[in-house]
Amino acid sequence: MAKPEFIARQAARPRGLLGWIVAQIMSRETGWENAVAIDLLELQPGQSVIDVGCGHGASLPVLARRVQFGRVSGLDPSAVMVGVAQKKAALTIVDIVCGEANDMPFDDNTFDAAMSVHTIYFWDNPIAELKEIRRIVGPNGRFVLCFRSSEDSRFIADSPASVYHIRSLHEVTALVGAAGWRIEAGEKARARGALFHWLTCRPA
Repeated sequence: MAKPEFIARQAARPRGLLGWIVAQIMSRETGWENAVAIDLLELQPGQSVIDVGCGHGASLPVLARRVQFGRVSGLDPSAVMVGVAQKKAALTIVDIVCGEANDMPFDDNTFDAAMSVHTIYFWDNPIAELKEIRRIVGPNGRFVLCFRSSEDSRFIADSPASVYHIRSLHEVTALVGAAGWRIEAGEKARARGALFHWLTCRPA
């Protein structure tokens, strides 16, 4: 049975006290997917990296340890999530911005790497977000996208279609390619009864 729509909308963009509670739950539930994405980025000291849709921000201190004296940014459309993330990642090399992934306040080629975990379901027009990530990542950069697909029947059953845009792996790879990315590698794994995908991409 699908989760109630008001809970699903909190997952998309947490608000208020309930949103804060959702942030704490998501922080515990998404740690493994974030860790895999971070490893796939193969970050080096001194690089710059952004987590697009950073949510609770648990990824940001880990990214900071990888780049050491580099730069880490997080972006999320939820002011509640940004507040939670700022508490988790109160580090001088980390900056967190409240904003939309289809219109990010960064110059072209700002970052060496980008990641985005469990966000694509909430993008009405993912080509716009994927092109925007392409714009801010340098020509030799790397992007890792993590998501669940329509191959995961439980995910479909649990997720109200009024909130979640669940696509097939083929659809997502086509969108990524149309946005100017070349898929370098694809990984998938099952955990907690769910199927997860990670696409490692380079600028085309």
